[in-house]
Amino acid sequence: MRIDNNNLGTYLWQNSQKIKLKKEVDCLTVYIYKDNSLKMISDLDGVLHIKRIFNEVYRLKVEESKLEFIMNTLRSGLNLVCHHAYKPINTNNTRYYITDKITVKFDHTASDSYIEKLMSELGLRYVRSYNKKTFLLQITHSSGKNPVKTSNILAKKKKVVYAEPNLINRFMPSFIPTDVKFTEQWHLKSVPGPELVANADISASKAWDITRGSRNIIIAILDDGFDLLHPDFHGLNKIVRPRDFIDGHDRPLPGPNNYHGTPCAGVALAEANGVGVVGVAPDCGFMPIRIPFGADPDLLYDIFDYVGKYADVISCSWGPPPVYAPQHQLVFDKIKELTESGGPRGKGCVIVFAAHNYNAPIKDLENKNGVSYLAGNRVYRHNDPIWNGDASHPDVLCVSASTSLNKKAAYSNWGKEIDICAPSNNYHPLDVRKKLKGRGICTTDNFNVGDYFSPNSRYTTQFGGTSSAAPTVAGVAGLVLSANPSLTAKEVKQIILDTADKIEDFEPDIVLGNRKGHYDENGHSEWFGYGKVNAFRAVQKAIEMEYCEAEVTVENNNIAPELVIEDENANTTSNSSTSSSNKKTEIVELAQEKTGTLKHKQDQQIFKVSIGSKLVVQMEGSDKTDFDLYLKKDEIPTEQSYDARAISETANEKVVFEKLTAGDYYIMVTSFQGKGEFKLKISLE
Repeated sequence: MRIDNNNLGTYLWQNSQKIKLKKEVDCLTVYIYKDNSLKMISDLDGVLHIKRIFNEVYRLKVEESKLEFIMNTLRSGLNLVCHHAYKPINTNNTRYYITDKITVKFDHTASDSYIEKLMSELGLRYVRSYNKKTFLLQITHSSGKNPVKTSNILAKKKKVVYAEPNLINRFMPSFIPTDVKFTEQWHLKSVPGPELVANADISASKAWDITRGSRNIIIAILDDGFDLLHPDFHGLNKIVRPRDFIDGHDRPLPGPNNYHGTPCAGVALAEANGVGVVGVAPDCGFMPIRIPFGADPDLLYDIFDYVGKYADVISCSWGPPPVYAPQHQLVFDKIKELTESGGPRGKGCVIVFAAHNYNAPIKDLENKNGVSYLAGNRVYRHNDPIWNGDASHPDVLCVSASTSLNKKAAYSNWGKEIDICAPSNNYHPLDVRKKLKGRGICTTDNFNVGDYFSPNSRYTTQFGGTSSAAPTVAGVAGLVLSANPSLTAKEVKQIILDTADKIEDFEPDIVLGNRKGHYDENGHSEWFGYGKVNAFRAVQKAIEMEYCEAEVTVENNNIAPELVIEDENANTTSNSSTSSSNKKTEIVELAQEKTGTLKHKQDQQIFKVSIGSKLVVQMEGSDKTDFDLYLKKDEIPTEQSYDARAISETANEKVVFEKLTAGDYYIMVTSFQGKGEFKLKISLE
C-alpha cells in the first residue's frame, strides 16, 4: 500500500486503537541528559516553564509563536532530541507526551534479516526484546522522522502485527473533592467504620474520573424552596431558569417552614468547589423549581410543562401518604410525553420520584392486612386501597432507600413498582425515638430559614429518607447524560437499572415481618428494585454505548446480512448453509456493489463472502469519512486479528487477498472517523 507521508503524523496506534491527533501549539518534550543543558534551555527566549515528567524527558511550555524556533534551536543548536506534544482530536484535557522509543511486534514470518533491514532503513536502535518477535526500539537522528511517524510506517508493513510509540503514562489518584465535608459523605465514597460498610456507597468518585457532569445537562429539583445564596450553589452558569410556582416569580427561595429543597438539591449537584459538600453531579446545571406540596392536576401540568422544556433530569422527592392516590390522566399523559420526547434534546426527560417513607407498598389495591404509618407525631391506620400514582408511573424511576450497612431503610416504601434504590439514613417507621443502625446523609442545609435538620448551619449530616435517595439517582442520571448526551431518557433509565449493585437483606421487616430483600428470576427485589445505583458502572456503560453501539441489525456473533458471491469458474457454489446466520442468502454477480451506512465512530458492519479464488474488496466513502477494511478467512476479523487490512487516512480503501483457498471470508468495515454511507465493491480476479 502506498504510504502517505503527509498524514503519518496525524494519528497513532494504542492497543489497536487508531487515534487521530493534533499537535499542541505551546508544548513539547525534550530529552535532557546534562544539567548544563537544562540551564541553557531555560534561558531560551520563549520558554515559559520546564517540568521533568519521566526520567530524562522534560516538558517545555513555550510561547506559541516561538515553538518552531525553540524546536529548531534544540535540534540544531544544542543537538538535542525533541518532539511535539499531541492531543487526541476532540479532547480538551488529554495530552500525549511521546518518548524516543517504539514497541514493535512482528509476525512469525518475519526473519531476523527482514527485521534488521527495517531497523536500518528507519534508523532504529535495538533496546530490548520482550519475546522473540516483540522489541523495544529507539529513534535516532538518522531516523529522520519522529516516533509517531516511524511507528505508523512500521504499522503498515505486512509482517508487523503492531507498532506503537511509547507514550508517557501520567498517573494520578482518583478524583477526591477538596470540599471539607466530603469525608462525611459516605454515600459517595465509603470506608468501613461504625455503622458503615465499605461498599455502601454508589462509586461516585470512580465515576468522577470519567465525568463530573456538564453544565449542558440540567437537573431540575422540584421542591419547597432553595437557599440560592448557599456557597455550594455558586458557580458560573450553575443556576438555570429558576421558577417559583408559589409566589409567581423567578426567585424560588424557601419560606419560613421550607427546609426540604436545599438538602435535596445539595445531594444531586452541590458544586465541587472546596467548600462544604459535593453533589453526585457537581458540574451539572441546577434548575430550582419551588412548588407547593399541594397542587391540582392543572398546576402540576403547568409545572411539568415548564420544566420539561428545559430540564434533562427532573427530581421529585415528594408524593402522597399510603392512600388511594392514582395519578390524574392529564398528569400521567404529560409525564409520559416528557419521558418520551421532552427536554432540550427532544429525547425525553429522566423523571425520578421518591418511593416515600411509610414502610408501605407503592400499590396494593386490596390491602388485606392494612398498614400503619407515621405522619407528623401521629400513627394512622389505613385499610383502604393504596396507590402512589406518582411513584408507580411506568416511565419514571421509582427510588427506595438503603442504609449505610447495605440493608433496607426501615421506613422505605416497597413493592413491584420499585426500580432502583440509593443510600440514605435509617429510622423506625412508627417511632422515631427508637435508635436503628445507619448513618445520615451529609448535604447542604438552609442557614437563615428552617430548623429541621441542623439549625444555624449551612450543612447537615442528618438528612435522609427517600427524599435523599431520589436526588442521588437524579445526579447519576445527570452523569450518564453528561457522558453520552445522545442517549434517550428511556436508555438512561435502562442503563441505571442494568448496572445496579445487587445488595441483599435477608432480615425480616421490623414492623411487618416481610422478607423481600432477595431478587426474583427477573433480577427484581420489592425492597431494592434492580439493585443499588452504581454511578461508575452507569457512566461506563453510557460511554460504551456512545462508541460501540452499531445501528445495524445484528444476529449470531455480529454477522450482518451476508453477501455471498458465486464464482462461475468454481466447481462448487456456496449457499446459505455455509452461514451461521438464519437470514436469507443474497446471491449477487461478480463485481456487484453493496451499500451500507456507518452512523457512529467505531461503528462497523461485517459481510460474509464464500468464494474460491482471488478476492478484491474496494470501498468508496464520502470525503469526510475514514473507514477501514479488515479481511479474515473462516473467522470474523477484529482490529487485532485479521489476514489483510486497508487503513489509509482517506475515505477510499482497497484490500487484495491473493492466496485464497476455498472457504468463508469475512469483511469488516469499521469507522475510525466520521459517519455516512459507503459503497463496497467485491470482485474476483
